[in-house]
Amino acid sequence: MPFLLHITGESREPLDSFAAFWGEWALMSPPTVVLGFLLGAYIFGVYRLNSRAGAGNTAPISIWRITLTLLGFSALTFSLIGPADVLAEDQFFLHMIQHLLLTLVAAPLLLIASPVAVYLWSLPSDVRYTIAGSLARRGKTGRLIRKLTYPKAAMAIYVLTMYTWHVPVMYEAAIHNEALHYLEHFMFFGAAILFWWPIAGPAPVRSQLTYPQRLLYTMLALTPSAALGALITLVGSTLYEHYEATPLHWGLDAGEDQSLGGLIMWVPGNFVLVGAATVLFFKWYESESRASRYRPRVRAEP
Repeated sequence: MPFLLHITGESREPLDSFAAFWGEWALMSPPTVVLGFLLGAYIFGVYRLNSRAGAGNTAPISIWRITLTLLGFSALTFSLIGPADVLAEDQFFLHMIQHLLLTLVAAPLLLIASPVAVYLWSLPSDVRYTIAGSLARRGKTGRLIRKLTYPKAAMAIYVLTMYTWHVPVMYEAAIHNEALHYLEHFMFFGAAILFWWPIAGPAPVRSQLTYPQRLLYTMLALTPSAALGALITLVGSTLYEHYEATPLHWGLDAGEDQSLGGLIMWVPGNFVLVGAATVLFFKWYESESRASRYRPRVRAEP
């Protein structure tokens, strides 16, 4: 949401080109400070951990994991302070792109990168040991994460969060209240982290699901997200009255904007889940092939 414009009540002229779209950034906003702090802590943690690589059991953070983390931060940046955020108050479809970036791009990328160890190394040693102990299998935080990322719980939290914030009264409340809008984004991202955890299984709480179970879990998420996207696309009326009074960027009226937003949630959003399921299928096939190579063969009796 455009922080300064929202406070002052200033209106924005309709955009007529995507070149103008790329010039819209909300750099003077709370998410900028939070993202800057988290990225700085990550870079410092990588430096400290990699500078000690080779000593004891400390392993360096690979370029692959750093790249995934930076891609995740790029998705967070674009969705929280970039054009998708600045214009989300004006266009419903951009708000849906913002939500998809938070839930289906940034969250899985950061989990696959498994940055917990890096952030631990960014802390003072006494704080690091305390938090690491809490994250251990018998630690309080570790037990809480295991409960929240239990597949049934994670799926329920994710779907409930998604549907709750798309109820018109909740959506309208968030779009008109800055603090509530931040809470909405925090809940979307947090619920997505919980949802993707059983699939990615990063340290310190590894997923206990087999690849077939992860595949089934991912496919089960297709139905609720597709149903919500289809409902928004095909409902035939304007669900969110706020957009009837916003600037008509690119000539889209409220109905066309809503249909486009629902279609984005329906099709590209589910493509991400299908893509994740495809990767899991090949991971399953690879693990089975590897196991078969090492499985002892029984010779037939002569």
